[in-house]
Amino acid sequence: MNFPRELVEAVRRHQVVPFVGAGISMGVKRGMFPSWPRLLEGLSERMQEESLPESAIQEVNQRIAQGDFLTAAELAFKDLGAYRFNRFLRERFRVRKPSDADLSVIHALWKLQPPVVMTPNYDDVLLWGREDAEAVSNDQDDELNLMDAEASPETPRVWYLHGTVHRLSTLVLAGADYKRLYGDGTQPTGYSQYTNALVRLREWIRSKPFLYMGFSFSDPYVLKQLEHVIGITRGRQMPSFALMKKGTIDRGALWPKYNIQLVEYEDHGAPLAEFLRGLEAAAFGPKRVSLSMETEALSFGVTPAPPQSMSPPIPGPAPVAPTPEALPIVARPALEQDYTRILQGQHRLVLLSPEDGGTRALARRVAARYGNRVTWLAPPNVPDCTEAEYCRALAGDDAGANTVTSFDALVEHLRAKAARMGREHLIILRYEWGPFDHLTALGRHLRRMMDEPSKVQFHFLIAGGERSAWLLHNMQSFSVFKDAPRREVPDLTVDEVRQFLDSGGHGGARWARELHEATGGHPGLLREVMITDGALDAESITGKLVRGPSLRGAVLECLREDERNGYTGERGCQSVLTKLLDGQRVEDLEPLDHRVEYPEVRLYFAGLVRSDAAGRTVPRCKAVEQVAREVLARKDVRP
Repeated sequence: MNFPRELVEAVRRHQVVPFVGAGISMGVKRGMFPSWPRLLEGLSERMQEESLPESAIQEVNQRIAQGDFLTAAELAFKDLGAYRFNRFLRERFRVRKPSDADLSVIHALWKLQPPVVMTPNYDDVLLWGREDAEAVSNDQDDELNLMDAEASPETPRVWYLHGTVHRLSTLVLAGADYKRLYGDGTQPTGYSQYTNALVRLREWIRSKPFLYMGFSFSDPYVLKQLEHVIGITRGRQMPSFALMKKGTIDRGALWPKYNIQLVEYEDHGAPLAEFLRGLEAAAFGPKRVSLSMETEALSFGVTPAPPQSMSPPIPGPAPVAPTPEALPIVARPALEQDYTRILQGQHRLVLLSPEDGGTRALARRVAARYGNRVTWLAPPNVPDCTEAEYCRALAGDDAGANTVTSFDALVEHLRAKAARMGREHLIILRYEWGPFDHLTALGRHLRRMMDEPSKVQFHFLIAGGERSAWLLHNMQSFSVFKDAPRREVPDLTVDEVRQFLDSGGHGGARWARELHEATGGHPGLLREVMITDGALDAESITGKLVRGPSLRGAVLECLREDERNGYTGERGCQSVLTKLLDGQRVEDLEPLDHRVEYPEVRLYFAGLVRSDAAGRTVPRCKAVEQVAREVLARKDVRP
């Protein structure tokens, strides 16, 4: 058996956090626990048994057919009421351990000696394999605060991220529950009960490698829900890992966007248990188990070398796997010079692009021109956090960060840091939403830093997508965001795709044009297809993108976001996609000026449409057209 070295080292150091999905529980005994669709179908059947209106039952069934499981659960909860809904869940998940349960995978998992196992499941399966483990839910602030100090391989915890069936009030099942835990753009006041859990979850994902198992990452719905969590792993040095049955999904579907390395096993059940026992032996045992060099060889054109020895790994620092950002990128010196010139002359700039469209890569290259005179600000997307918590998070790991408890203190902290370095100082804001009141105050204080006399000249670079575009048109006048110069990061050209291919040892001259056609020059799609094996012709690449979760998840999320916000008819993305697939013309992007109230703009920032040479809004590539047709065929058409 071969195992990534970084994973083995993380297990040995008791740093790995297993994140266990429903597939593991379902494997304990066939038919004992339902899948997501079967659970919701059972709710629909219960609604029929309770003689609820046929129209309500049809709506739930329709949502299930569309794959919109959260909304289906939300509707069932409203119609059944809390008592009947919770009783149904108790019947499905609160079961005793059967005498014929196969716990081989569970026992093998606990043999990895993790201090904490995290799960979105509601059942007791993990506790069946380790009865002395302590169950912790999101509303138990004291227990969450003590986990880092008290959880250990000898006294482990099971963190029920979505609640436990023994305490039904903790369950996160319906759409409102997910929003309350993970947050969204509206930031309602009801978030406070989960703030501590969210803060700790995000800190763990930032600092610990996760081991995902029992998830169907090929399911775009599941992937989109987990994106609240795994999306913030981008840019970390330490990768996470996903255990998947061989042939389930391409490696490129997870690595470029989520920094999750795919680790394959032969089959579910006994082969998975044997795989975990082999991982245990590689980390702790005397057996001679080989370590895979795949982690070190993820960059393009590199063939993993055979191990020098079959002896057990030597303890010590593990090689660091390349992050998605470390994969070959295209140098775009003309753009970098243009952006630097704007910063030098106007002191601020907003860079906009579709998701994974290259904004952050260009921001890093512009930052390199300032040497060490750079500060990165990442506003925390933590609901209901205080001003002190917000500002401390912005100060990051800087010396004296604990004393930064207000925006005024943050300004002084940034000024002092810049003064120690001298000359010009670049502040880069990586905006990913967050409490709007705090963001308004931050924009106002950064504008004050730019305008007030200072020995150091501050420059502000805001790198983002749809949410940053929204700020440009909705922020108060006295703000670093308001009326700032902006540039749209262009798609890669055919020649730039050729450079990308050549830098990875592939035939740029042979494949650049086909790869550009199949991805529309989108850097994220380019990396997704290039990190997997297979042919590079346009037809093969289109097939990869259609089968993968990235584009399908983007289309589904656009449709669901519009529904949540009440965008219907001409205001909805569904209308625009339908027209494009019918060959009709829709609004051109350039005159819309990145105003996200237009569906064309939202589709642009999702990476699904672009402007062609004539300025017309068109689907990004053939894969988008195919995915959109399949998704819309399952989506009910609403006025």
